[in-house]
Amino acid sequence: MGENYLITDGFVEAVSSFETLSDSLKQIPFDPYRWKWAILAMHSGLQGMMILALQGLHGLHVLKKEDAKRWLDAHENGGPYPTDLQLDGFLSLYKKIKGELMIMYVDSKKFTPKGTEGDSIKFLNRLRNEYVHFTPRVWAFELVGLPDIFMDCQNIAEFLAWQSGNVFWRESSLKKRIKNAFSLSRSSLLKLREKYENG
Repeated sequence: MGENYLITDGFVEAVSSFETLSDSLKQIPFDPYRWKWAILAMHSGLQGMMILALQGLHGLHVLKKEDAKRWLDAHENGGPYPTDLQLDGFLSLYKKIKGELMIMYVDSKKFTPKGTEGDSIKFLNRLRNEYVHFTPRVWAFELVGLPDIFMDCQNIAEFLAWQSGNVFWRESSLKKRIKNAFSLSRSSLLKLREKYENG
């Protein structure tokens, strides 16, 4: 295409989100407001990884149930195909990665949360929604514990990227970039946790 086009796909979106996350986390010691952008980037990146792990060959598992049914009905009847299909909600995608829809290939594995991971992804979703649908008010939340919540969420993303058996990295450059973003993010989160816990 040309310079006047932005070309993206699910892999680019997930990688870019985690790179934005690592950049934001690096800036937090100098500008705590960067937590907002870290929250939005983590949510976007984790959602992107859930989509990559669930999409399979047809992409229907990432849609709302009724939209997947409408598409299948159209397919069985020779069209017309619906053009207003909607992605399933964040927590619905999370439920799906823990279920049988993840078992698509010989090496597929569904996600089994450990420790506080289930609570952490729900808290991340709540924080993200507070920012995206911000109402007029003064809002404060404690930062202690937030690095642990983020590490839990990154654990989920890393499981999907490397262990689920459902994400096939066609471009080695994207795989390298997300590995680097994961590593930088985890390093920043460990430093932030130490800073907050030691006052």
